[in-house]
Amino acid sequence: MTADVHTKPPRPQMVAVEGGHPLRGAVTVSGFKHSLVTVIAAAVATNVVLELDNCPDITETRVLSTLIQQSGGSVARQAQRLTVDPSQMYTGELDEETSGAIHGAPYLAPALLHRFGKARICVDGGCRIGSAAGGRRPSEHYVDVLQQFGAAAEVTSDGILLSSARGLTGCDIDLLDYTGDRFGRLGNLYSGATKIALLAASVASGTTVLRHPYQKADVRDLIQALRNSGATVDERPDGAIVVIAPSSLSHPARLQHTLLSDVIETVTWVAAGATAAKEPFTIRGTAMRRVQAELRAEFEVFERMGIQVEGSDNAIVVYPPQRLRPVAITVNHHASIFSDSQPFLALLASHAAGGSIIVEHVWPDRFAYVSELNRLGTSMKVAGSTLSVAGPQPPTAAGFQVHGADLRAAAVLVLAALTVQGRTLITGTEHLDRGYSSLIASLDQAGAKIATLGPNGSPHES
Repeated sequence: MTADVHTKPPRPQMVAVEGGHPLRGAVTVSGFKHSLVTVIAAAVATNVVLELDNCPDITETRVLSTLIQQSGGSVARQAQRLTVDPSQMYTGELDEETSGAIHGAPYLAPALLHRFGKARICVDGGCRIGSAAGGRRPSEHYVDVLQQFGAAAEVTSDGILLSSARGLTGCDIDLLDYTGDRFGRLGNLYSGATKIALLAASVASGTTVLRHPYQKADVRDLIQALRNSGATVDERPDGAIVVIAPSSLSHPARLQHTLLSDVIETVTWVAAGATAAKEPFTIRGTAMRRVQAELRAEFEVFERMGIQVEGSDNAIVVYPPQRLRPVAITVNHHASIFSDSQPFLALLASHAAGGSIIVEHVWPDRFAYVSELNRLGTSMKVAGSTLSVAGPQPPTAAGFQVHGADLRAAAVLVLAALTVQGRTLITGTEHLDRGYSSLIASLDQAGAKIATLGPNGSPHES
């Protein structure tokens, strides 16, 4: 992998879809984006050579690789294996433009504080799905968690995390303090606070106790990576996680980790198969039984809606339903639906025979796609954090140009266009590179009539 990666905002792109061409055959899911960023951060923190298999070719991979290389480390890629050697990194001050290209850069802060005594990172990257001006995401949880480990930390008005410490010290943290509702475990700080606390604990002196942590697939992957890096991570019967950092003598020479298939990409393909295929549609990947288990809440919704699936170790088969049923669902952190899944469930609901309700408690402003789907013929209304979907009113209106304002909005608009009898243009599809290695190419191979265009409507050159 070369060090020159495009870290400026990607060139605008659009996708042209000629709908009405059913999907068929099989697609392959790439590695889990949310685990990717923290497993790399764990390797940098504990200063081990990481061999990461099933690594997706997405923006996060390329930007994190560039950040490590710019700081003196080395990165190599061969097929789906990424090898990261952070041992020669020499600075905790990361290039602002590069780190600002992704949402996952702040997870490097504990590593940089531990190794260099300071961290300077842009924390203003990623999709604009927050509630602050311009859709900026919150960053106060990074500051507070680092302060609890003894660091000095602040975020400047232009989104730069500045932190310093002579060493991190283990502490006792209740992660429910980072929720908007301690019983419902709501809000958008909970996941990030848990992950940055785990990373800080893995290099802090003494013992850290993390009470009531967020626990989904990406946290479980991080825990396993930290254990394999030499940290002691115990999960108590009451749900608390106790972490003791490894001694320098206990570091393994290499950390080998295989990412499970991306759970949100899997949801994307289930929605595609259920709405745009006419025959059984196969989703292939790594550890697919575990993927289905991690998506238990989503697959319960699929079942309630009438979508039949069959799972095995290496694949999930989706049987397109004759008729979809409406649902009422709530998106929150605790044993529930991923916020990233929400737009795809809304699309499914537009095909259902009756009205559905979706309440979003993680990213309550994650409805940028709604007005665009309505332009394609759906009937959806947003009131606060609640989305009402009338059905059956699926996308049917052809000849429109719609805009994907973020990663999942762009993806759901592409899926919606697959069933529109006619041509649809979707702009903002440069966001797809944040979470999908090859969504457009895979759709094309699966039978969709789809093409990526440049900003002026000409065929896109990669």
